[in-house]
Amino acid sequence: MGSVRFYPLPLRNLYRLATSQEKLSPESIKGKLGIRSSKTAEHYRKTLEWLKREVRNFSSMDGFTSTLMRRLKEEFRLEEAIEILRERYIPLTPSSLVAALSKLDIDVNSTEAKAIISWLKQTNALRERKVPILTLSLEDRVLEEVRDRGSVTYASLRRSYGDEVREVIVSLWRRGLIEVPSLERYREVLEKAEDLDRLPGDLKGKVFTSWQDRIDGKTYSELVIPLRARIEARWSL
Repeated sequence: MGSVRFYPLPLRNLYRLATSQEKLSPESIKGKLGIRSSKTAEHYRKTLEWLKREVRNFSSMDGFTSTLMRRLKEEFRLEEAIEILRERYIPLTPSSLVAALSKLDIDVNSTEAKAIISWLKQTNALRERKVPILTLSLEDRVLEEVRDRGSVTYASLRRSYGDEVREVIVSLWRRGLIEVPSLERYREVLEKAEDLDRLPGDLKGKVFTSWQDRIDGKTYSELVIPLRARIEARWSL
């Protein structure tokens, strides 16, 4: 889809801006809310444009939030989307909501899904129940953490599970259970690899580093997942 239409921002700030008599620009938004980031101010501006077009009721904070919830429910068929997830015991995260809405032929991106979830929580329109899941293996634990959080960095998983998490991530990725965008362009070679430390020595890319075996004299490549690489949940609904 196109650019992001709205962002996960505090509803009270959005209402405050929506009821302002001033003509709002990123600079005036920064001054009114006391924020320094021009990027955040632009997010407020774009979100306000969407709200004024889709909600339009700013008579009171209660009126604003109730109209917003009704609009979200109707436009994004939230009852149906939540039911899809509930039936499959899938936690509500931006990635799982995107997948559920996609099944309903509704196109949203992860930022918009995050905003929808945030606004539901801010208005107490959402309650979640924890579902017990056995995680007997390291793969189970890593997969459930990624699914529960929706998106994590490799550094976060490595801190929690140690160096062996690299093999687990590649295994889950090969099986289509998670997404690792930084690995996609190298899928062909990684799908076939038996030893992630002894890959062909001529591989180029930021996820590989080369080294020479002192015994056989051969040069190999090693998979080095960047610490900031995103590990994302993948849902097949």
